[in-house]
Amino acid sequence: MIHHRLKNITDVELSSGDIDPDNNTFNNIKKLISDHGYEKGDKLPSQRKLSEKLGVGRNQIMTALQKLEFYGIVKTTPKSGTVVTGIQNPSVNMMMSDILELESPDFKSLVESRLILEENAVRLASIRRTDKDLEELQELHGEFVERILSNEPALSEDFAFHKGLVKASNNNVIYSLMSIIVPDLIAHLNAEHICDRSEVSMLISEHTTILEMIENQDEEGAVKALKHHFRFLYQYIKK
Repeated sequence: MIHHRLKNITDVELSSGDIDPDNNTFNNIKKLISDHGYEKGDKLPSQRKLSEKLGVGRNQIMTALQKLEFYGIVKTTPKSGTVVTGIQNPSVNMMMSDILELESPDFKSLVESRLILEENAVRLASIRRTDKDLEELQELHGEFVERILSNEPALSEDFAFHKGLVKASNNNVIYSLMSIIVPDLIAHLNAEHICDRSEVSMLISEHTTILEMIENQDEEGAVKALKHHFRFLYQYIKK
């Protein structure tokens, strides 16, 4: 068995040059990873230390790390802290930076893009999904249900389920594009209360229906179920 040594660099010093007051927390942590040469398996400073050095609250640090985890750059666990899991492809990283650094993001355009991408991803997933894809989706759905029935925040689990839907399309371009736009988009939509999250049982039922349609390889049924799930988004872009 091969054991990979975890390079512990949690005590790395963050100089004033590492901190861009006009940038957001997400980009500052991403810059830290890049500038200090973090590699896969390296451990990031603790959330407390990042909060102190970047001069922001713990909630902002947690939100930024959630986004980084969605992009597949880091993984956070209660026992191990936050560990770098991957470094992005330069071209994808450039596209992500271009979108995240927009001074006045056109969120309606982002919503439209998300709807177009995920609708086509679900269509492809219903045709191409593998048994492994189904197992992963069922596990992700179970985690979402567990969190939401416990009346706990389920944003990360919702991210993960929809990310799994797109992954099941087995189209890497759609997957990369969705990974770029979805985290900030959903955060914005939730902040504006555009999506109705009051009906817990309805949310679970809608995710379940989408999953069942993909399992049965019902292409049109899967798209119809997704459109119903996104009805509030469709209403939003028509305003």
